[in-house]
Amino acid sequence: MVMTPTDRSAITGSQLDAIAWEFLASEFAGQIYLDWPIERRLNAYLLHHGPAALLTNGSACDDLLDRVMSKIGPAVRNGVLPSPSNFD
Repeated sequence: MVMTPTDRSAITGSQLDAIAWEFLASEFAGQIYLDWPIERRLNAYLLHHGPAALLTNGSACDDLLDRVMSKIGPAVRNGVLPSPSNFD
């Protein structure tokens, strides 16, 4: 069986970076949704704010999650996310 690679060119790295920052600045990255797993919060963000097409592209969604995770530290340092010590 020959496997066909997924089309990773549909969204660029800079677009994924922008979406990651938008997610981190959204309500889905905030305290209200802390009891949800990060994947569920990211999926909810994409459903509400788009691009929802990422939800059907596993490779792009995984790449987006990786970018979100790599930006959590900088987001805390830049004030986009509150410091974990500020949570109840």
